[in-house]
Amino acid sequence: MKRKPVKRKREGSGGIRRITGLFLATAVLLLSACSQNPTESGDEGLSALTIAITSDENTLSPFTYVSGTGLTVNRLIYDTLFTVDLENRVIPWMVEEDYTAEDSRIFTFTLRDGLRFHDGDPVTAEDVKFSYEYPAKQNVSGQRKICNQIEKIEALDEKTVRFTLKETNVNFMRDGFAYIRILNDATFEGREDGRAVTETVGSGMYRLAEYKTGEYYRLEAAEDYFRGTPGVKSIYMPILSDSTAIQQALLAGELAASTGSVGAEMQETFEAADDLTVFSNAGYTPLIVNINNDRYPFDRKEFRQALGYAVDVNGICEILFGGYALPGTKGAVRSDLSYAMEGLAYEYSPEKAVEILEGLGYTEKNGDGVRLDEDGKPLRFTILTYSGNAIRSRACELMKEQLKKAGIELDIRSLDMDTADAYIWPDFEVANGRDYDLSIWGWSTANSLTYLISLCSSDFEIGTYNVCGYASEAFDGLVEERLSSVRTEADMEELLRELQAVIAEEVPLLTIAYPDTLQVCNTAMYDGWKAGKGANVVNIFSFLRE
Repeated sequence: MKRKPVKRKREGSGGIRRITGLFLATAVLLLSACSQNPTESGDEGLSALTIAITSDENTLSPFTYVSGTGLTVNRLIYDTLFTVDLENRVIPWMVEEDYTAEDSRIFTFTLRDGLRFHDGDPVTAEDVKFSYEYPAKQNVSGQRKICNQIEKIEALDEKTVRFTLKETNVNFMRDGFAYIRILNDATFEGREDGRAVTETVGSGMYRLAEYKTGEYYRLEAAEDYFRGTPGVKSIYMPILSDSTAIQQALLAGELAASTGSVGAEMQETFEAADDLTVFSNAGYTPLIVNINNDRYPFDRKEFRQALGYAVDVNGICEILFGGYALPGTKGAVRSDLSYAMEGLAYEYSPEKAVEILEGLGYTEKNGDGVRLDEDGKPLRFTILTYSGNAIRSRACELMKEQLKKAGIELDIRSLDMDTADAYIWPDFEVANGRDYDLSIWGWSTANSLTYLISLCSSDFEIGTYNVCGYASEAFDGLVEERLSSVRTEADMEELLRELQAVIAEEVPLLTIAYPDTLQVCNTAMYDGWKAGKGANVVNIFSFLRE
């Protein structure tokens, strides 16, 4: 597979294109709220940057953001005890290096000096204790799952905190300590529902200075940040969901960067443009086709297997991304990870798909060539996708063409993010059910050792990403029998290989591709951008000063 090196730039005569058409009016309206990007820098750092955020993420608190985009920007505002560096390694962040971890169950940390919330309050061990107790009672299943694994938390003194887990968990350093945001207990204490708290008070390198619903965010640097004043004083973030509009704004010099990625077909255009750099890295966010396992006929394993043969996963990956992606596998794990099981590549075989469908009794067809079920109803289904997302829409179109060959009709329905989420993941709680046939999705946590269990366990307290409603005796049995006895990463990887074999057989979803992250930054405006494995360029390391 071809791969571009990180931070590759080619000079050319492409120049900068001007914004035209509908986007012009939008850009003028949004950018008028902020002066053009000044490029002056020095000891005080850069004054301001304009970076597009691709969706409205509410107040960007740990309980209100709605997607991986919100998680990315939220990390600039809220710190975590540990963090993931650009090499995808978990490292101490708010705590001293001399922490202890006994049997991956009892962890003792000392907070670093100089930690402060944006309202001026110091960060204490009591705040850390509260930060892991409060989410356990909130209606955010992912955070609740993490915090409910803790048996007790002790604030030993003002700066020392001890966590004792209910069971040994070799993944908790990444999934828990590098994920849960540290809260100011003064902001949330006594507030029953964290989603109703509108104040955004973190301890991160930036504070939320202004938010206008549907229009923009403005972040201001925390000048007393414990790791030094960030390299950019102010970040203005217009909310722009249309990828084409963002690309034109980057080419026109109206944006310094975006939280979104660009398609491989645009890479040469951006590399040829003055002042722009394309950052390319292996991506860990998969393009997934969710299958509603609760709904007939998708509740039949054989029907899902037929879909796996009828969809040309490798072909779609090549068309959409060229050499800038790894094709998905039936095991739902990126194939170059150390625990990926071999031999699980998808096989495109319309003939096998037809054989399975006819074996299920779907032999009759209507005048359009669509197969009929036992009640004489056509095998016609709807796939949901986000409007304005060209890659996902194209994936749906290709699937529609391929499924037609097997006698299955696919209707494509493009919806805004909030509406689609309400069907697929209502209230971001998988226990609330689902109302769709098929949908296109992606998860930003697919490199976690617990991702597969979160994705496929029918125990929704741990299967917090199971938007497919998949329930498997074989999968759940392995988790119940083996997970509690995992003591090392090697034990965990062995379990994951066995779980992949189950998923490959039962096909609860289709993993199309793991696209590379291709992001464009204006390096003339700011030269501090840093990209890492699976990381967005809008990250804490891009704004740390050397």
